[in-house]
Amino acid sequence: MIGIWSSYADIYLMVAGVAMLVAFGLPLMLAPLRWARVFRWDVSQPGNLVIFLGRSLGVLISVIAIYAFKVSQTPAALPFYYELMLWTFVGMILLHIYGAIRKTQPVTETLEIGLWVILCLVTLCFYPI
Repeated sequence: MIGIWSSYADIYLMVAGVAMLVAFGLPLMLAPLRWARVFRWDVSQPGNLVIFLGRSLGVLISVIAIYAFKVSQTPAALPFYYELMLWTFVGMILLHIYGAIRKTQPVTETLEIGLWVILCLVTLCFYPI
């Protein structure tokens, strides 16, 4: 399974970069509380720290997403970037499982565990070998 679509590793990074920007990076950076409401977080009493952290996360995701475009054109950098994505996805799986166990997140975040597992498996399929 690992690397079965590796000849398309660069194209996958372009698609992943766009998806990260559109789904997480830009919305978190530009409107973190609106993004949170879409995912059913209670944001009735947000403080400046919450907004700052949401925007900071949005900037980080956007930089990682934009870097996917550059890496997709640099074959030697592909394995490193794929490992970065995979470890990020594993971290997100663990984070969301922790939130589900503690019951500190809305159901949409618990359902997101499946998304991260699927992204992890798909990324393994495109892993450059």
